This record gives sequence, C-alpha cells and structure tokens, in this order.
Amino acid sequence: MILSIRSICRRLLCGTALLAFCSTSAFAEDKADEKVTYDDHIKPIFREKCGSCHNTDKKTAGLDLMSYTATMQGGGSGVVIEAGDASASYLYDVVAHISEPYMPPNSEKLPNETLAIIAKWIDGGALENSGSKPIARKKPKVSLSLTGAPTGRPEGDPPMPGPMLLEPVITTTQRGAITALATSPWAPLAAVAGQKQVLLYNTNTLELIGVLPFPEGTPHVLKFSRNGSLLLVAGGRGAYQGLVVLFDIKTGERVTEIGDELDTVLAADISADQTLVALGGTSKIVKVYKIEDGQLLYEIKKHTEWIYAVAFSPDNVLLATADRNGGLIIWEGINGREFLVLGGHGAAINGLSWRIDSNLLASCSEDASIRLWEMENGTMVKNWGAHSGGCSSVEFALDGRIASCGRDRLTQLWNQDGAQIKAYEAFNDLALQVTFCDETNRIIAGDWTGTIRVWDAAEGTLVGELSPNPPPLADRITASTQALESSKTEHAKLVAAAEAAQTAATKVQTELDTANKAVTDNQTLLDTAKTKVGEQQKVVETATAAKAESDKAVAEGEAELVTLNEVLTKAKEEAAKDPNNADLAKAAEEAQNQVNAKAAAIVEAKKVVETKATELKAAQDQLAVHQKEVETYTANVDTAQKQVATLTESLKPAIEAAAAAKTAADAAAGVVTAAEAKLKHWQDALAFAQQVNQQASAAE
Repeated sequence: MILSIRSICRRLLCGTALLAFCSTSAFAEDKADEKVTYDDHIKPIFREKCGSCHNTDKKTAGLDLMSYTATMQGGGSGVVIEAGDASASYLYDVVAHISEPYMPPNSEKLPNETLAIIAKWIDGGALENSGSKPIARKKPKVSLSLTGAPTGRPEGDPPMPGPMLLEPVITTTQRGAITALATSPWAPLAAVAGQKQVLLYNTNTLELIGVLPFPEGTPHVLKFSRNGSLLLVAGGRGAYQGLVVLFDIKTGERVTEIGDELDTVLAADISADQTLVALGGTSKIVKVYKIEDGQLLYEIKKHTEWIYAVAFSPDNVLLATADRNGGLIIWEGINGREFLVLGGHGAAINGLSWRIDSNLLASCSEDASIRLWEMENGTMVKNWGAHSGGCSSVEFALDGRIASCGRDRLTQLWNQDGAQIKAYEAFNDLALQVTFCDETNRIIAGDWTGTIRVWDAAEGTLVGELSPNPPPLADRITASTQALESSKTEHAKLVAAAEAAQTAATKVQTELDTANKAVTDNQTLLDTAKTKVGEQQKVVETATAAKAESDKAVAEGEAELVTLNEVLTKAKEEAAKDPNNADLAKAAEEAQNQVNAKAAAIVEAKKVVETKATELKAAQDQLAVHQKEVETYTANVDTAQKQVATLTESLKPAIEAAAAAKTAADAAAGVVTAAEAKLKHWQDALAFAQQVNQQASAAE
C-alpha cells in the first residue's frame, strides 16, 4: 500500500485533533496562531494527566515529563518527542491511543482538544517558552546506497508495485498538460504525472496499478532509479514550495523527502548508487543533496537561467545540467567540480539523457535539434534537426535507440546517426514528454492537452492510451457494472445464435446420416433384388426348357398317333377283306390298342404341357417382380446419392457457421469474464481504500 496503516492513522488523527484545536473557544480566531509552549500549555497537561507516574522522583520507564529538558531527553525507550512532527512522536502515539501502551494507563484517551494542543506544540517545533526558537525537525536517516552503479538487469524479478491504493487523489473535469513521464528500466511499468499525484501503469496491460499522492503540487520530474526500485518525483507549487520525494516502487511508501525550495523543482535526478539527489529550478542553482540525511552536499551557481534538466551518468561519475538559455555543463558528480562546458544549443535545453555506457549524452533543445556529446573531450559527435519549432523531450533506450517529441506534435524514434527509424501519429497539440519502455518495446508520449499515447515501437501501431486524470473508483465501478451487463446481454445473444447454428448443423448432419443410410439400405436391397433376378431367370429358363420338352413330347406323340392311325386303318382294311382271318383281326385289334394307348399318352402329355406352362408363367411373373424391385431400388439409390451430395455440400458451411458462432460466443464469454474480473478489481480496490479509512478512523 502507499502508506502504512499506522502512518495513515497518525496523519488523520493529528489532522482531526488540530481541527478540533482550532475550533475550540480557547483557541478560536485570534488565538489560532498563538504559540503553544511547554511552559504555558504542555506542562499543565502533563502535570494533571501524567505527573503521578512520570515525575522527577518516580520516572516510570525512565521518563520525567515535569521539566522541558527531561521531556525532550526522553526515557528508557529513547526520545519521545520528534520536534516538528507529532505523527512521528512516540509520546503523541501513546496518548492518542495510536500505539500501545495506551497512556494514561487504564484511562480513556485524552480529549481531542487536549491532543490538539500537544500536536500543535510538537509540530510547532516543541517550544519551551514564548521566547524559544522552534527546534528544527530532524530528518530521519535512510540507507538506500548501492554498491557500485548498476547498469545491468537486477537479479530476480524486476521491482513492480504490490497492493496499492487506486483511488485518485483528485479528479478534474479537464486534463492538464503532461508535465512528466518515466518508465522503469527493467519492468513493464510507467509513471505518469497528474495533479497532486503520480499514476503507475502496467505498460503491458495499460492498467492503473498504483496512485502515489503528491499533495505538494504538480510533479514536473519523474525518474526511476537505475535498478528500478525507486521513483523520484520532483515538483511542487509555483512561487510557494518545491521538493524531491523518493518512493519505494514495491510498497508505494515515501522513503524520504529532499530539498525545501521556495519554487517548484523543474529538474532532478538520483545518482546511480542512490546516494545523491540533484535538483534545480527557477533559482538558477543546482543543489546536490545526500539522500542518507537530506543534507546539502554542494551547490552549482554557474548557470544564468532556470535549470531545465539535470542527469547523473549511469556510471555514477558525472552530472549533466542544462538551462533555458542553452547552457550545458558537465560536472564531477561526487563534488561538483566542473568537467566540461558544452556549447552549441541556441535556445533552452529541455531534456538530457545518457546512453547506458555513460560515454554519450543526448540533449534536446527549443532550437529544434538533438545533439550527441562524447565525454572524453566534450565533442559534439552528431547534431540533427529533430522537431521543427523545438524539441521537448529526449530519451535513450537501453539498446541505443533515441526517442524524442516536440512542438511539431510528432513523436519519433532515431538511431544514433540521426536517421529516423519511425515516426508516430501526430498529436493534436504540442508533444511535451516522451519515454521508452525497454521491457515492452513501446514508446509513450504525452501532449499539451493531457493525451498520453502508447505505440508499438517497431510497428508504429497505436496500442492504447494512459490517463493522467483517472476517474474515481465509484465511477469505475459504475462503468464496469454497465459494461458487465452489456457484455452479458451480448453474450446471451451470441450463445443463442451459436445454439441455433449448431442445431442447423446437427440437422444437416442428421439428414446426411439418414441419406447415407438410405443409400446403404437401398443398395443392399438392390443387390438382393439383382441376385433374385438372376436366380429367377434360371428358374424361368428351367421352366421354359421343361415346357418345351413337354411340347416336344406331345408333338412327337401326335406324329406317332398319325402313323399308328394309318397302321390301324390298313389293319382294319386287311381284316375286312378276310373277316375270318384271326391274325388280321388280332393285328387290327393290336393296332387299335396302340392307337388308344398313344392317344391316352398324348392326353397325359398335354396335361404336363399345361402344368409346365403354368409353372413357366409363374416363374416369369416372379422374374418381373424382381426386375421391378431392381428398378425401384436403383431409383432409390440414385435419389439418396443425390441427397448425400447435396447435404455433404451444405454440411461444411453449416459446421463452419456453427464453429464461428461458438467462437464468437466463447469470445463473448471471455469478455464477460474479463468484465467480471475488472468489476471485482475495482470493487476490491474500493474495499481496500475503505478498509484503510476504517482503520484510520478506528485509531482515532
């Protein structure tokens, strides 16, 4: 989170107490600015509320609150008053019931009016009496120094923000000009200057992942430390206040504050080893502070105009400073001794950027040029007109490419010979700031109207935009809820369309399966019918042959009968000539018997012929039936095959339509899931913010 819960509670509680203090009758209006001193205000409170335990004789926990000197000295646990900061004072924590052990023991918290007096006394410098001078607030020492100057990727995962507050400090109706942009050298992380805040974005997803409050005013400078663990924020309020704040990227906590200017800071940087901070502005003086204790190390007073840019070299050796009169000077970073004076720019220098090897410095100016300077002799090795009207910002990528933007509204990418690699879509107004995200190979730039665009550096395509003025979480939740409902409605439509398309495809497939089965079944019947035709043809052939054989037998019998009748006629004629001849009579009788027998045989043969004819007719009729079946099944197979062809042709588009509809429905489901996740993300962010506020309120 941005601040620890305890820190938030301290600040809120001190503010509440002071508000109560200013509203009481005793200190209202004309007394609101009255000095609060130990002798006049605090000692009576301590005597009444604490004297029984913390007096000169008893000194519970080694603490005596009955004299100013003893109070400021502290007790067995150390100093209890941090002059100038009640929220950092142990004594205030325990009497305000922020930290245990709560004091006075086994008692209610002191009234807010009383706490307000104590808080104002401490914040006012812990005055002993009305003639005392406030004690200067001690700046806590911080240890951020690194061994050497890191220029390579740190081991492990690059620093990225953990859980942070996402509620904007302020949301305005209109965006302001983009005053500062920066990207982490090793992580997909961008910092955007807003009004009284710095916004952290993931450069892969373009999602807001953190809000760093900067209540002192407008940030004019954003710089990541060389290892990406710190973010330097510099700025303030014009003609009122200026300072540098270092934030821990992982926690969002303020690590330290540097400087106390009477005007906003316009230029600042942190040394690669994280021991020094340089700053400058309208005072025309470059000031270099030690981070450890915030003490001024040295000043540079050679510039004759406002300081617009300062930059420590990546190897931690040199410090470059530039002003709005075109002055560019290189100094020894550790002591401020002059190293090189680089003359050439004819107008204000708006930006400085070192190549990662520290051998080359890029400067950009209102004279429209970008110049490259080598550090051995201070020679200008390249100079080209980059932006007509003036170049506003310049930055080296880790691989040596150079990003810039300017008054021509363009953002461009160059090689070190000054040859343009890519120009990106022009803004609608002056382009003011540019930064290069090495981790994602994306260029980020912002203009006078507050528009911030993100491009793919290689392709030149617009990836998206970042907002310097994001909406409140409540508005985000409302918009996300609406988007979720809309996505659910669209998803339902696409699911219905997918189901209809799948039903249509299934119907075609079913019909095709039926047609294929019809082909198979009718082909089987056709094959069976053809077999039966063949078999029946053999039956017909057999019956035909049998009838023919019977017809032949009848014909032969009738021919024989004619012959036998002729023999009978002759026998009768011979017997009539000799009626008494028994042999002739017997011969005539035998001839008659043969005729009768043959006639009877012919009758039987004709009966056989009739039978065979009937059998032949039956066989022929059955053959005709099977032949008709062949015709029918042949027609059925042909019809089914045509249906198969038609349905097969229809099936592929139907399947493709169903697949496309399902893909669209699945994509819509993904949109719904993403919308649900987005809504939950903002709901969780709001719940987190409410939890912080509740814990702060509970601490009161």
